[in-house]
Amino acid sequence: NFNLDKISQLLFEDAKLVISKLIAECIEKMNIDIREDKKRRKESGLVIKEKNVKRKVLTHIGEIEFKRDIYYDQNENKYVKPIDETIGIEKYERISKSIKASLVEMATDHSYAKSMELVGVSGISRQSVRNAILKSDINTEKMSENQKKKIVKELHIYADEDHVHLQRAGKAKGKKNQIVPLVTITEGSKSIYKSRRETINTHHIVDENFNIKSLWNKVDNYLQNTYDVAEIDKIYIHSDGGKWIQNGLEEYKQKVSVYDGFHMKKNLHTLKLAINANKVNKLEKLIKENKKDEAKEFIYEIINNIEDGAKKRRCLAIFMCILNNWDAIVNRYTLNVLGSCTEGQISHVLSERFSRHPMGWSKQVLGKLSELRVYKKNGNKIDSSIFDNKECEEYKDIVDRNIDKLNMSIFDKENFIFDESAPALKVVKSIGKKKEVEF
Repeated sequence: NFNLDKISQLLFEDAKLVISKLIAECIEKMNIDIREDKKRRKESGLVIKEKNVKRKVLTHIGEIEFKRDIYYDQNENKYVKPIDETIGIEKYERISKSIKASLVEMATDHSYAKSMELVGVSGISRQSVRNAILKSDINTEKMSENQKKKIVKELHIYADEDHVHLQRAGKAKGKKNQIVPLVTITEGSKSIYKSRRETINTHHIVDENFNIKSLWNKVDNYLQNTYDVAEIDKIYIHSDGGKWIQNGLEEYKQKVSVYDGFHMKKNLHTLKLAINANKVNKLEKLIKENKKDEAKEFIYEIINNIEDGAKKRRCLAIFMCILNNWDAIVNRYTLNVLGSCTEGQISHVLSERFSRHPMGWSKQVLGKLSELRVYKKNGNKIDSSIFDNKECEEYKDIVDRNIDKLNMSIFDKENFIFDESAPALKVVKSIGKKKEVEF
């Protein structure tokens, strides 16, 4: 029976086979051209060491196998493979850069196994996905030279961190966590519908090595390159009061610290469960009126009346947090500031991939993948450019010449014999004769 899906798949596989042979023949033709260019080889000090050595590379159209020559470079005193360098294949590379880039892109959102499945190329292991992540290199601070700086009156920066489980050496028992700081820069937010808002021109920043100083330097660079900083009136930094956040952007006079509303509500709710709700309401009133001294006396009075040791320690920790972040909390209550979304940013950007599910990460992969995920969230494309694409310029003209001449004539060296039993040929013949095909 004429099954469209089955026929399409069979023809697709045959087409991939033809293309892979075409590419292999083209590469081998380049190899011969280099071999026969004795004058240039002599000038370059290249002496043939071994001819027609096989090489296999896995690509999106399947595995491509070709033969090329190995030379001894008398000037550099080392063995070289001009074809490998010319077509951009690194030493020991078994998987093409485009496939590795696709694996990395999928891995920013999915597990290694799911990434392999979505890319749809056989012969790849989980270790291959991991290796591709570790070999990637992105320039997160690359800016357009001609980019015009924006003029805005205020910015909102949301800073928080995710806590990710790390793998322990030798499968040792116990937990080991890595803090992954995240800074999200926005131009405010807009209403989507009644109970939902969306941040404007969002840009996320993390540091591959989890270095706080480096992270804030990246934030500073982004602000300086993107905005006319002198025109900004206020830069609101929303946070839970973490020390690493308080120390950020200290040189900016426009900086205004605002305590995150989610954490404040959480702290007040915990207090209401531990002590009289009326006392918590009174404390909240003192905060709104910015009466810190009265609040201190009231807090001491509350603490002295708590007899339960565990409850006292829990309440004391919250009270100290309130006093240590007093100005930022007052700003939350008194300034006309947009609601915070620090937890939402952490959940959406980091936790969804790294800490929500029971998995352990190596520190290296976590650093690389978190930066790649943020790079993608910022609207950038993950492609083969994330790998070092060094090409040999020595024989680039030969490559260009062969690409221009690329056609089916490269198969004319021998007569191509069609396999009469091949499914694709049976389909073509049956369509021509209007007969049914039996598979």
